[in-house]
Amino acid sequence: MKRKVPAFLVFCSLFICFSSAATADDRRASISTLAIELERQASYIAQSSFSHFKGWNNTISDAEQAVLFKSEAFLASTRLFLRLTEEKSDYYSVGFLRTNLYNAFLYLTNSFQDLEESMRGAGVMPYAFSDCRSILNSMDAEFSRWPAADNLAYLHTRYVKAADDAVFMIERVGPGQFVRHAFKDLESLYRYNYNLKRGKDPWKFLVEVSSDTLDKMEEGEMIELTFEGRLIIEMSNRPNRGVYLIEDGKKRVLTSPRVVERFGGWGKVLDVPAEVVQRYPDGDPIN
Repeated sequence: MKRKVPAFLVFCSLFICFSSAATADDRRASISTLAIELERQASYIAQSSFSHFKGWNNTISDAEQAVLFKSEAFLASTRLFLRLTEEKSDYYSVGFLRTNLYNAFLYLTNSFQDLEESMRGAGVMPYAFSDCRSILNSMDAEFSRWPAADNLAYLHTRYVKAADDAVFMIERVGPGQFVRHAFKDLESLYRYNYNLKRGKDPWKFLVEVSSDTLDKMEEGEMIELTFEGRLIIEMSNRPNRGVYLIEDGKKRVLTSPRVVERFGGWGKVLDVPAEVVQRYPDGDPIN
């Protein structure tokens, strides 16, 4: 016998679907508005570059020629990206809108970076170029509000875990440019998380990603931190846990609550995994 689904649940399901679609469409509309202004600035750069170099006694260097072609390529990229963001395009289905649009955005930022490299080589950098960078940064911010494990913009400042259990921190270094920093060990991860004032549980900020997503990011400098100079306690419910000051690579136990108060009180004591506490050899107690 078939179970009847209550009408209220059907309505909720439909509402959630429509809300998600509406949210995606709102974000697409915001990005499209930014793309309109980006296309205007890119058009100005292409035209002004042509006019600027035309006035150099009918001669042009290879570096200047590169600016002309790269500025036209960037303009073409912005026009295509704008078309893809328009509501009437229907180029991408709603279910894959964010993924496909962001991939298109990465092609757009690659074109921008090519133009930037050429401009530096030719010794020119118009104000409109800085405006383009600001617009691309705003687009990146819009994409970051779309939660997804393959969305690089969303992963900024989050920790990601690969198939081999390595944990990385993702850092945005420019429009569409992201770097992954590996944590040397568990201690580095927990200390980094405390530095960001995120509390004692870094795993709340962990996102599992595919190796393909990781491969889209360059590998940056490893994060290597310790609890040197800090008070720590084992993260567990075990009774009679000691509070330690990490000093000169050793853990020195504080022998009484009064001593803990002398070092700033319990608010200064950081909970860390037992293996982090155990890796430190014992030092002299603090009385």
